[in-house]
Amino acid sequence: MTATPAEDGEERRFHPTSGTAMGWIGVALAAIAVVAVLYDGPSVSGARFALAAALFGLLVWCFMLRPRVVLGRTEVELRNAFSSWHVPLASVRRVMVRAITRVSTDDAHFDGIAVGRPLRTLTRRTPPAPKVGLPGLGQSAALAAGGEPAQPRGQLDVNAVADFLIERVLQAADRARESGHAPGTPRRTWAWIELATLAALVIGLVVTFLL
Repeated sequence: MTATPAEDGEERRFHPTSGTAMGWIGVALAAIAVVAVLYDGPSVSGARFALAAALFGLLVWCFMLRPRVVLGRTEVELRNAFSSWHVPLASVRRVMVRAITRVSTDDAHFDGIAVGRPLRTLTRRTPPAPKVGLPGLGQSAALAAGGEPAQPRGQLDVNAVADFLIERVLQAADRARESGHAPGTPRRTWAWIELATLAALVIGLVVTFLL
């Protein structure tokens, strides 16, 4: 599954559309390597190997497993490797999904790496035009009259997931404007736990080379 179902008004999560299986395999191999070093007993070379394996596992987690697109009641979160963009839905004007997801307001663009289309399909087809959600229409302009977007179920083509994401974000943006939510200022938050762990592992690895 690449999208976590939710009722209207509740949070919906779109998981990475590629690399998830390889990501979990990479994390598992890193964990096995660390456990093997701990089992063999302490040594400088063992510590160096364990720290390198842990660093590899952390980077795999951050770039392949952590990213999400989280659609909430009032904002869409584009969660990336080490930071997240929080864009108020009432400010969203355009959404495009190519290799990455791009959410645009009147003033800026914000990118998320979780949901994207395969490069092989991008080279074979005309790039989709950005879909626009306009206020006062009662629905997103991207929706067919009187219709809800069909929700992807199971392991579907990633292009279907990308199209579904576009429809849901634009629909939620239109609803936010209809509900009277004022456009806000997008903000950026940082993955401090991952950043602190990354810094600690890098410093530890450097120390092992100095010993």
